[in-house]
Parts: sequence; C-alpha cells; structure tokens
Amino acid sequence: MGDEIEALVVDSRYGMEPILSVALLQETLALSKYPAEDGTTTGTPHQRTPGRGARHGRPSGLLQSHKSDPKAPDIQKHGERIVLNALEYQLIDPVEFLQPNRRLFIDTNVFMDTDARRAGGLKRLFERGQSAIIANGNPVVVPTKVVGELTKQSRIHPSGETMERAEAIKKAGATLTFLESASKAGLVRKDLGDDTNPYADDLFLKLFERFAGTYEMCLLTHDITIKLRIRLLAHRLAKRLLVGVLTKDGDLEVESDESLFERGFRKYKRHATCIAEGSGSFKDESEVAVLKPLLDDFGKAFGLKEPATNLGPRAVKSPSSPEPRRSAVASTPTNSFSAQARLKPSDTPVAFSALPKQGDHVTWASADRSGSLVLGALLGEGGEGTVYDADLSTVVKIFDKDHLTRHRKEKIELLVDRNLRAKGLCIPSAVVRNGNGEFVGYVMPKASGREFQRTVFNKRKFEREFPSWKKADLVDICISFLEKVQYLHSMNVILGDINPKNLMVDEKKNVFIIDADSWQLEGYPCPVGTPMFASPAMLGKTYSDVLRTMEDELFAVATMLFMIVMTGQFPYIRTGTDGDMVQLIKEGNFAFQYENRNNKDQPDGDWKYMWSHIHKPVKDLFWHTFHREGKHYKKRPTAAEWLEAFKAYKSYLGNKRMNFDPMSNDVYPIRNKAFKQDTPIRDCPTCGRQNAIAGIWIDDTQEHSLPRQCNKCRDQQPGRAAAAPTITVPCRDCSRPFPKSQLKYGRCPSCAQKHDERQARANTLDPSRLCVRCQKPFITYGNVEWHQRNGRSVPTTHRAGSGGRYPAGCVPTLPRTPRTGPTASTTKPSAQTQVGFWARLRKWFTGN
Repeated sequence: MGDEIEALVVDSRYGMEPILSVALLQETLALSKYPAEDGTTTGTPHQRTPGRGARHGRPSGLLQSHKSDPKAPDIQKHGERIVLNALEYQLIDPVEFLQPNRRLFIDTNVFMDTDARRAGGLKRLFERGQSAIIANGNPVVVPTKVVGELTKQSRIHPSGETMERAEAIKKAGATLTFLESASKAGLVRKDLGDDTNPYADDLFLKLFERFAGTYEMCLLTHDITIKLRIRLLAHRLAKRLLVGVLTKDGDLEVESDESLFERGFRKYKRHATCIAEGSGSFKDESEVAVLKPLLDDFGKAFGLKEPATNLGPRAVKSPSSPEPRRSAVASTPTNSFSAQARLKPSDTPVAFSALPKQGDHVTWASADRSGSLVLGALLGEGGEGTVYDADLSTVVKIFDKDHLTRHRKEKIELLVDRNLRAKGLCIPSAVVRNGNGEFVGYVMPKASGREFQRTVFNKRKFEREFPSWKKADLVDICISFLEKVQYLHSMNVILGDINPKNLMVDEKKNVFIIDADSWQLEGYPCPVGTPMFASPAMLGKTYSDVLRTMEDELFAVATMLFMIVMTGQFPYIRTGTDGDMVQLIKEGNFAFQYENRNNKDQPDGDWKYMWSHIHKPVKDLFWHTFHREGKHYKKRPTAAEWLEAFKAYKSYLGNKRMNFDPMSNDVYPIRNKAFKQDTPIRDCPTCGRQNAIAGIWIDDTQEHSLPRQCNKCRDQQPGRAAAAPTITVPCRDCSRPFPKSQLKYGRCPSCAQKHDERQARANTLDPSRLCVRCQKPFITYGNVEWHQRNGRSVPTTHRAGSGGRYPAGCVPTLPRTPRTGPTASTTKPSAQTQVGFWARLRKWFTGN
C-alpha cells in the first residue's frame, strides 16, 4: 500500500506546496477502516489534536478529497499506479493559516450567509483557531471595507424583504457586534484598508499580489468571480494563495480548477442569457464584461475548454405578460464581431451618379425590411457628409463625394445586418441608395442634446445650458458614456475617433454617440482621429493604415473621462509648455499633484482646485493611466473598471459622512479640498460664496488657520497685484526677461505672436504644390521645410505622406496640359490663407 500511495497524483496547480502529503494521504485512504464514535467508518486511530481532533477524528491541517458523490474518492488503477480522478473540492483545516507566516481573510458574504448547510461554520472556526491566534499574534483579517458593507446592510429595514434577505440583514447587525468584541479580544483585525479602496475585491487582490512573496494567504468568500481571479493570480505568481468557503464543521472547502471554471461559466451564461433576452440589468452587463475575459484567461492558464452548460428551459412569455425591463444600454448580442480580424486592403472610392439632396426620394433597406422616403430638412453638414431629417426618431446621413468609399459601405452593411439597437448609440439601421440604386449613406437614430464641445467643455455655455448641474451630474455623464462604450467593446467594436464632437448630451444627462461609420470593426480601420485623444503608440501613424488596439482605445476613453470631470481640460496641460499636444502625450508627464508628488508644472487657478476635489480612487486611476511611471500607463483600465470607479464616485458624493467637504459637489470649486473631517469650513464674509473658506492646517501650532476671505476676493483686492512680488522669467525665444504672468507658453507677447504665425503657416497646405495624381494641394509648408532642411526630396503625391497608400480622396484625373508659367493652367490656388491648426483647435473648442 505504501508504494501505491507514493505514486498517488494530486492536482495542486493553484499552490506551490502539495496540499496532500504522503502521510496525510495514508490517513485519508485509511479513514474507512476505523469506526467513529457514532458507528460510521470515518475515524482514524491517531492521536487527537487538542480542541479539534477529539471532536472530528482527524488532525489539524488534514485535507479530504471529494467528488460529486462524497461517499468515497474514485480510484482507478493504471498498472501498479493509483490515480485520483479530477476532484470537485478539497477540505483543509483553515487554522493552518493562523500561523505566523500565513494570513486568513474573510469577505462580507461569509458573514451574511444564510445557507443552513454551512450554519455554525464561523463559530467553529474561531473556537478551533482561538489559541493559535493568541499564541501567534495573527488575528483573522476583516478589512474596513467589509465592515463598511456590513454596516450599510445592517441599516436596511427588513420589512418588505424576503425571509432570506431579512435574515441576512439581521446577520449583518449581529456580525458587527461580534467583530467589535472579537477585535478587543485580539481575534480579529479590522483596521486594514481605508476609503481609498472602494471595492473589497480589489483590496483583496492588491493585498494578495503584494504580499504573496511574504505570506501564504487564504480568503473565505462565496463570490465565484473573486475566486477565479485569486486562483489565476496564484497560478501566475506560483504562490500558495487559497480561496474557498467554510463548511458547517469549520473546514475550508477549496474547489478544483475544473469546478471553479464550470461554475464561473454558468454564472456568465446566466447573465448573458438575461441580456440577450432583453431583461438584463446593469449588473448583468457588468458581470458579463468582467467574466468574459476572466474565463478566457482562466481557461488558457489551466488548459480548460468551455464546458457544456444546460441552464434548463426558460419560461415563455405570454402575450399578456408585461414587457421585460430593458437596461440603459442594449443587450449584448451573441453574434459579436470578430476580435481577430486582419486589416482590410486599402480603401477605394465607390462609383455613383448623383448625390441626393433635400426633397429627393431615396430607398432604404434594413436587416428585415425596405422602403423609400423623402429627405427632409437639412440638419447639418460635417466633414464627411450631410444629415437630413427623416422622421421623428431617425435621420439620414448622405456622404459627400470624397467619403463614399468601399470601407464605409461594407462597414455600414455589417452593422445593418446585425440589426443592433441600443439607447444612445446612433448605429446604422438601414442602408440608403439613390434613385439608381447606388449606395450613398444610411439611416440612424436621431440624437438629442448638444455636442460636448458646446456644453460640458465650454464653461460659459455650460453654465447657461445647465445652471443647476453639480459634480454628480458630470459623474452621471461619465457613467452613461461608459455604459455605451462597455457595450460596444463587448461586441468587439472600437470607436476609434473618440472626441467631444462625436458625443452629445441632453438635459436629462442622456449621452449619445454618433458617427458610427468611423468605428473600427471586422478589420475595417477607423480612418480618422483627434490628436489629443491619440495614444502614444498611435502618434504619427496614418489612421486608415492601421488597426487601433484596445489599449489605444482605452487611452482615449480615459482622456474623455478626465476632460468631462475637468470640463474640457487636457490631461497633459502644464505650465511652461508651448501647447504641443503630440509632444506632451509622448512625454507622459501628468503634472497634476498626486499624493507626495508636488509637480511644479501643475496648472494654476481653478484647474488645481477641480483636481483636488476628485474622488481619490478615480484620481488614482487617472494618475496611474496618464503618468509614465503609473502602473496603468501601458495596461490601461477597461471600461468596466472605470464604470465601477465612477459608480463608487456617485455613491461617495451622496454620502455626507464620507464626502464631508460640500465644495466637492461643485463643478467649479474655488479652493482646495478639505482633507480632514474636522476642518472648519465657512462662507466668505465679503462675497457671500457658500463654503468658500476652508481652514489651513498649521503644523507649528497644531491647529487650523482660517483665512478672512475666499481666494476670489483676495485676488480682486485693490493693490494686491502691485504689492505682490513680480516674478520675471526669460523668454524662451529672445531670452529677454518678462513678468511670468505675461508669458504664453514660455514666450513673451511678441515672440508668442510670431510663433503662432509660424505655426499657422506650417500647418497650411502649400497651394503651389499639387499631387501629380489628383491635382490637389497635399503637403503643408511645414512639411516642405522639414524635407528641405533635412536634405530630402519633397514628395510629389499623397502616397509618400500616407504610408505608401493613396488616401480615399486621391482620385486620378485626366492628363493635364503642361504648365506654361509659374502656375498650372487649369488650377488657380486660393488666395485666402487657410487657418492654422491651433487657431482651428481654439475655434473647435469654443464653438465660435
């Protein structure tokens, strides 16, 4: 028997050490040989462990193996070897994690568990582990976030709740009383973590990852998602990190990899099915967004395939049944687009005979219907086409001649064929053709509200349009935006050109995403982009020649979120720069003050006040995403992670105990945040602004100093500017000293004007240099100068400046008559000087 046990194979992929030793296996297999005190054959004749063995008949640390049928392990013979079949779960004595080099954590759901099959498990755990905790000074860890969740649950009135829910609420209150006593006795530690960790799951993961090299750790939880994440973390780090539940005997029940994967997949299928049937909630969408990539990674790590699940028949809705409640974002279809498609060949123009105008008849065809309509009133003209009214809920976009391309046609046909419907997403619903049956555009839902650049990103217009909005309203906008982005990402759609002109918001805080024809899907690239939303990896690339990655997309998502809460401010803005956004993004110097990093380049004025009032967990994500030293700089937060953070931000703003500074609710705060709850906050006696003065802590006196006026009133005091010392700084171009307040990006007024003029000219197309293929201006003055300065030949076609490919608008023309003079015989350059990039950008943001 000893030789056979030596050959026993046990799967312990989630830990470094084998959970079953040979000695323990001998005792496990011998359990049935010795009768227990109750007459069953579950005992062993070994010496009892104090406080444990006399009751259960096995020593501390013993692990038992179980299958679905718990009567006995299934053993198969292979020659002279004995191999256990795949185990569904294993039992471990959790007291071993109360030793000095180990740690034991408990999650909220364990304390609120009402399942009778596990009743009494926590009590037995503390009875068995009390002496080990005291002897080793190693209490069970219950983080502050868990205590906070228990407190929140205990305050819910049980009336109107189900019997099970009411019992769970009652347990939460009883647990708080127990934890208080256990903490005083040294059995529980509940001071770990603070309000900067909004989610217990994230806190557990951070702790396990950080201290995996120091301790063996175990978490008690019923949450299958956190179980999968910690098991995957243990596999990646090759450390012993366990996660499981307590049995009624106080043992730790640890599931096998296969069992965890199957349960996680069934959870995913349940949520996905609810979404697909139209009854899904926001929680369903969040769970699907988290579980889908998690299960993919788990399956790859452990070599597991998607299990065959049978969730049973679902009830058929009768004609009289009410419509299921639909979530804010459309359900996640099962026919998502491919995530592995290759880049399509270069785009080419589509032939057409005429473009319809207002009053013209056009035909349309959706996934299941077709018809005709008359183009209504002209609603607007953009860079790619014209939009006409169709009916009360839809509009028609007709492309201009330079943007009628094969890529756009095929991409729109793909979207229409999917028959997608999603609130707030202006997804093409029908292909539109002219009277000759030629593709010219598409039908899409009508968006309401106004563009972000004309509302949220413009203080004057924002205060006029939404005078009563607070910071919570901006957070709601972020949540609405993220819900739609999360849905599109679950469909393997990348928006690509995220910018404030493609987003609209109405007075009800509904966000609409337009310009779906530019989205990236199925290998069709997003051919356009906006420099300030381009990731470092996309800078300098031709958008139509590459496929954006999800990391590129998430950079743009983070930038948009930052600019919403900061009402239009660019993340990389800082003092002393020339405003070159491309260079600022490349440098990755996020200048806003963070923790003990006091960056001298932080923008002055209201921007620093706005930054100081942002919720700390959201501020953490911003800094780590934008700063080159941040841990998310290359692996950026997903839409689901941002969504969790902003939901917590919304909850924080509504919690007066945690959000103790009332100015944190203002869109435009005028002072720094009060960081202590006892900080005195007063109205300004001069101007009457509410909560405008906050005490300043003085270390020497150990008390707060209260200013007599708010920042705005102090700045407006007569003679204040004259009394203040004048700081002079040399101009970066002419080196002459000037007051710092007069400098513009480090330049004196004269040099700044010359620089703006140079920039405007450098970004203007040279009308004397025409593409030899399409006879259109194609290269800027600045690009010409760069080639000449570096001794290179100046390009003669669009192709050299587009990565070796001709852009869609470069269409060959008939041979031209040779030039007889300094200008072409058929093309007369425009006499009007084109507006430069920065001037256009300023006009774009101001909306004027």
